Amino acid sequence: MAETSGTPRRWLRWALAGLALVVLLPLGALAIVLATFDAEAQKPRIQAAVQQATGRALTLSGPIGLKFSLTPTLTVDGVALANMPSGSRPEMLRMRRAEVELALLPLLSRRVEVRRLVLVAPDLLLETDKAGQPNWAFAPPGAAPAPAPATAPPAAAETAQRQLGIQLDRVVVTEGSLTWRDGVTGRTRVLAVPRFEAEGGEGPMRFAGDFTLNGAGFALSGQTGPLAALLGPPPAQPWPVSLALEAAGARLAAEGGIARPRAGQGWRFAVTALVPELARLAPLLPDAPLPPLRGIDLAATVADAGAGRLPEVSGLRLAVGESPLDAVFPGLRLAALKATLPRQDQPLALEATGALGDMPLALSGSLGAPALLLPGGPGGPWPLDLAFRLATAEASVKGSIADPARLQGVDLALGLKVPELAALSGLAGTPLPPVREIVAEAKLAERTPGFAGGAFLRGLRITSSAFDAAGDLTYVVGQRQGISGALASSRLDLDALRPPPAPAGPAAAPAAPPAAHDGRVIPDIPLPLEALRMTDSDLRWTIGTVQAGGVGVRDVELAAVIQDGKARFDLPTATLPGGRIAARLGADVTATPPSVEAAVFSEALDLPALLAALHAPGGTAGRLELDVNLRGRGRDLRAVAATATGHAAVALTSGHVDQGQDSALSRALGDLRRALPQLAALAEGRIAIACAAARFAVQDGIAQSQALLLDGSLGRIGGGGSANLRDETLAMRLQLDLTVPVPGVNLVRIRAPLPVGGRFSAPRPDYAGVAGGLIGTAEGLLRTPSNLADGLLGALGAERGTAPGAGGGLPECGPVLAVVRGGRAGPVPASQAPAAEAAPAARPAPDRQPALPAPAQQMLRDLFGR
Repeated sequence: MAETSGTPRRWLRWALAGLALVVLLPLGALAIVLATFDAEAQKPRIQAAVQQATGRALTLSGPIGLKFSLTPTLTVDGVALANMPSGSRPEMLRMRRAEVELALLPLLSRRVEVRRLVLVAPDLLLETDKAGQPNWAFAPPGAAPAPAPATAPPAAAETAQRQLGIQLDRVVVTEGSLTWRDGVTGRTRVLAVPRFEAEGGEGPMRFAGDFTLNGAGFALSGQTGPLAALLGPPPAQPWPVSLALEAAGARLAAEGGIARPRAGQGWRFAVTALVPELARLAPLLPDAPLPPLRGIDLAATVADAGAGRLPEVSGLRLAVGESPLDAVFPGLRLAALKATLPRQDQPLALEATGALGDMPLALSGSLGAPALLLPGGPGGPWPLDLAFRLATAEASVKGSIADPARLQGVDLALGLKVPELAALSGLAGTPLPPVREIVAEAKLAERTPGFAGGAFLRGLRITSSAFDAAGDLTYVVGQRQGISGALASSRLDLDALRPPPAPAGPAAAPAAPPAAHDGRVIPDIPLPLEALRMTDSDLRWTIGTVQAGGVGVRDVELAAVIQDGKARFDLPTATLPGGRIAARLGADVTATPPSVEAAVFSEALDLPALLAALHAPGGTAGRLELDVNLRGRGRDLRAVAATATGHAAVALTSGHVDQGQDSALSRALGDLRRALPQLAALAEGRIAIACAAARFAVQDGIAQSQALLLDGSLGRIGGGGSANLRDETLAMRLQLDLTVPVPGVNLVRIRAPLPVGGRFSAPRPDYAGVAGGLIGTAEGLLRTPSNLADGLLGALGAERGTAPGAGGGLPECGPVLAVVRGGRAGPVPASQAPAAEAAPAARPAPDRQPALPAPAQQMLRDLFGR
C-alpha cells in the first residue's frame, strides 16, 4: 500500500523538478546575459557558470538575441544541457527556443520581473541508470555525485532572495515533453505538453494546460497562492491550492492548502472525483489494475500525516453505479456499491448489491479501521464482519486478524447455508445435485504467517440432506500442496450427490462413426498418476453408511496417504449387504514406468444378498470368497495388466444355480450349454454347487491356473491352463465329468477334455473331445444289450468303438479350496457330484436291433448335425 501511494508523490516531485529545470535554468542564463548586455560574447561565461554549478556542459548552439525596450525581450535558440555519463542519451534537456520578456526598471533595485517566459519545444529527460543513480543529482567538478536536496536550506533561500528578487508573471510552454525512464526496469513514460500557461505575478498563480500521457489526453487547471511563499518563511495561513483534472469524461478536483509549502508539509485537501467509466483511465494509469467500474462518485479528505507516513483519510464516501463485471467473473453485475469511512481509526462500512447471471447477489458488513493496517498505527487485532448472499445461499466471515500486515493470528469463523444446491447450478455452469439444507461451519487459521504454509480448518461441521461430516483439516502448502486430517460421517449418500441429467439440447449434427472396436476386454484407460506428483496428503475418513447405486455399505474406513509421488489408498474394512470386505490401491510415480497395485479380500460374502443389493440377476446362491492381489507397471490400464504379477482367487461354496436364471454361475456353465443347447434344455431344475473355486498365479501378465474346480449336482469340471493378460488370449484345457439326465433314457455321462482358446472377448471352446466322450459313453443309454448301442451309434453315423470316452478322476472340494484359500482355514462342503455307476455287462447281440428312443435320437442329431 505504501509503495502504491508513494508513486504519485514521486511523480509530483519529478514534475516539479522538471518544471524548475525547464524554467530556472534558462531564466538564470538569460538574467546573466541581460547583466552583460553583450549577449553573444557572454556565451562562454554562461556555459562555464552552468558547468561550474552543475558539473554538466551547457550548449547554446543558436544565436542569442536581445530586443531593448522598457520590457526588453531576450531570446536563446538551441539550448541543451548534458545528461549524466550513464544516461540513455547525451542531453538531459533540449529546447528549440526560449524567450524572456523582462521589466527593465525593477532591475535597478536588483529585482528580476519576468513579464513573460516562453519555452518552445522543451524536451526534458528525467531518468535513473541501472544502478538507480538519478540524472537530476548535479555534482560540481571535483564533488561526488549526490542526490539534490528537495528544498534549499531556509537561510540560503532567504539570502538568495535578499541578493536578487525574482518575480514570474506569465509562463507559456508549447510543444513540450517530459520523459521519465527507469534504468532499473527499463520502463519509460512520456508526458507530452502541447500547451501550458501560468500567470500570477505577486498574486495567486493560475494555470491551465493540455497534456498527453501514453496517448491519452487530459487537461489540468488550477490556482495556487503566490510563488513568493515558496521562497520565504511559512505563511500565516496555509498556502491555498485548487486543482482540477479532466480526462476521458472524468473529473478529479482537490481544494485545500499547504501549511509549509516550501517543504511540501502540512497539506490538507478535500478531494472529489466523478468517473463515468474507470477503464477509460487505463492509459493514464498503465501499472494500475483498474476494475471495470462505472458511475464512481468519490469524496474524501486527505491530509499529510508526517514524514514517512501514509496520508490520513477521513470523511470517505464512495458510491459506484451499475457496472458489468464479466471480466472479473462471467455473468457478474454490480448494481450499486457504497462504502463509508468517517475516520481512519473507525471501521469501513460496505454495502453492495448485484447479480450473478439471474441470481441476486448482496454483500454487507464492515472491515476494521485502516489505521490498524498502517505502519506505526495503534496496533491490535483487525476485525472483519462480512455477510454474502447469492440467491437463497448465505455465507459469512467473522473474526479478527491479530497481525494483518503479516496475516498472522487469523481467527475467522466461516459459515455457509444453502437451502437448495440445485439453485446454484447457474454459478457452476452445470446441473448440480438436488442436495438440500446444507449447513457448514469452521474456524480458519493460518498455518504459517501470510498463509504461505497453508491453513487450518478446525471444528469443521457439515450437515445436509445427503451427507454429514465433522473433523479437522489442514491445507498444506509446500513443495507440493495437500490436505491432511480426519473426518467422521454418519452417512454419505452418493446417489443423492449424483447431478441430474443435463436437459436435452438442440439436435446435434450427425456424429462421426465411432472408431472400430479392437475386440479387447481390458479398456485402454489412461491412469491419472501424474496428479500424485502434485500433492502430499494424509486423510482418514470413517463413514457409518455409504449409499451407492442403491447399495448400502456400512462401517466404512478409508485412509489415503500420498507422499513424494507414492500413494496408498486403504479400505481396511467395509460391510457390504453380503458381508465384510477389504481393499487396497497403491501407486508409485517415482518409478519408471510407474507401478500400480490393487488388492481385494473377503472371507465370506452372502451372494444372494449382494446380488440383490447390486440389482444383479438372481438365481445364484452361496458363500463367496475373494482374494486378489496384483501389481503392475504402466501409465494405462492395459499396460498395468500386461505386466501384472500376483495372484487372483475366487471361491463359491454351498450354493446353487437355478436353471433358466441369467446368473453369473449359470452363465459360467455356459460354454457347454451354449454349444450343446439340447443338453442344457434337458437338464432342468436347480443345480446344487458344492464348490466353484479357482486360483491363478500371475507373473508378468500371464495368469497360470493353480487350482480349478466346479463340483455340482451335474458332476465336476476341472482342468487348468493360462490366460494371457498382454494380448487377452486363452489357453485352457477343462476336464469334464458330467452326468446329464435325458428323458426316456438313462443318465448320459460325459467325461471328456474341453480345450478353450480364443480371446477374452470371444472364447473358442473345442467340443470335438466332448462329442467323442459322449459317443464313447453311448452304451450307458442302452436298456438292452449292445445291439441298442449299435442303434445309437448308427443314429450318430459312427462305427462302434471309434470314440472312446476320455476322463480321469477330478479332485474333490477340500484340497482345491485349500489351494485357493492359500492355506487359510474355511468350510469344506460335501461333494454334490453323482456317484459313478458300473458299466453294464456286454450281452450277445440279437438278430434285430432295437431302435433308440426317439428323444435321444433327436437330441444326438441336434448335437452333431447328423
